[in-house]
Amino acid sequence: MDFQNNPYKDIFQLSPQPMWIYDIDTLRFLEVNEAAIRHYGYSREDFLSMTIKEIRPEDTIPQFELAMDNVHRHKERFTNKRYKHLKKNGDVIAVEIKSNLFELNGKPAELIIATDITSELQHEQAAKRLEETLLLSEKRFKALIQAGSDLTSIIDMDGKYRFLSESCISLLKIYPDKMIGKTAYDYIHPEDRERVVEQMNSLLEVERVHIQPFRFLNGNNEWRWLTTTARNMLEDPAISGIVTNSTDITELININEELKLSNDRYKLMLKAADEAICDWDIQNDIAYWSVGFNEIFGYNLDVYNNTLWSDNIFPDDREQALKELNDAVKNPETEVLHSEYRFLKANREVAIIHYRGIFLRDKDGNAIRSIGSYRDITAYKENISQVQRQAMQLQEIAWTQSHKIRDSLAKIIGLVDLLKNEDFVTDAQKEILTFLNKSATDLDNGIRNIVNITYTLDKSTD
Repeated sequence: MDFQNNPYKDIFQLSPQPMWIYDIDTLRFLEVNEAAIRHYGYSREDFLSMTIKEIRPEDTIPQFELAMDNVHRHKERFTNKRYKHLKKNGDVIAVEIKSNLFELNGKPAELIIATDITSELQHEQAAKRLEETLLLSEKRFKALIQAGSDLTSIIDMDGKYRFLSESCISLLKIYPDKMIGKTAYDYIHPEDRERVVEQMNSLLEVERVHIQPFRFLNGNNEWRWLTTTARNMLEDPAISGIVTNSTDITELININEELKLSNDRYKLMLKAADEAICDWDIQNDIAYWSVGFNEIFGYNLDVYNNTLWSDNIFPDDREQALKELNDAVKNPETEVLHSEYRFLKANREVAIIHYRGIFLRDKDGNAIRSIGSYRDITAYKENISQVQRQAMQLQEIAWTQSHKIRDSLAKIIGLVDLLKNEDFVTDAQKEILTFLNKSATDLDNGIRNIVNITYTLDKSTD
């Protein structure tokens, strides 16, 4: 076939697809069209001085040689394959080659139609990467949903379950498929149900709600405390429901209840004890005052005062009281401090208090916390003073009266001794005088003992 006189030459030249003809034996370009010149960047002279091997990237030469070997051996008339080509500017493009073997001027040649599919492949690869990313994301999402500790579910506006994650088994002891089609509200405690339904219905107006803790009946017929976040995704065609995420907080609720009970007991103990208690955070210098400071000393605890204690120590005792406390704080050996001083009540009455402070220290011996008790011992001190005054009065009476009585007894004993030695006294009278003398002596000893007891009592009340 003579190409120059071929009636299809114009179609070849005017085709928008890059086309060329090459010699199968020499691999040289025999003819190229305008589309090939424009797309590849080579001039017609460049093409006609080159072989088709020269438009192949270096790393694809082995593939090219294998393809040419197949062409020579199998002589396939029509082929359709994908290769990489090299433009004049160095860009590598992906092309789809459609070929047709024929004879040109008596020599075997091949007509090539090249379609640049670089963008198409890039789009395919991007789509593939996106698909892989989506698959990975979906797997991760399922793993998070199924293996997570929280319960994820989808319900309709009537509360009927359409989907539950596998965590339903560990969280509620119920298999998900057993809950599909059932109404969530039927499992909520009657005392909590109305509140939860009301909050869920509000999703018609807002996108998301957080439902405060409520009780939910699990598969073991036990009430578990749940907290739930619900989001309205009815308009999302992939969801078409309310997505809920629930967390089991039963243990937290139980711990809080135990703490509350413990705190209530502690408050009762503080009220029962006739003492005011101060919990002093030494590191942050923050003091917490018990109700005793109100009930015993009359201070209003609604208005916080970090220096309530130090501001109201009786002026004459303040320096000594603060010194004792500071010394105890600095001394790592001090665990307990006892102190007495005067303290001003809210009504400015003076009370005598006994302070007992216990110190908590870190491993280096630094005081980090102190619990102090303040007991009003004013009445106790007054009672002691009264006892001391009574003891002194008793001692005075005892000393005064004992001297008078013992003086009289001494005279009686002396007189008895004189009479016993007189001749006119009969034996019977002497015996009576002896008994009288002994009685007077016993009485004197008894008075002496009373005086000693009053002296001892006076010493014990000092």
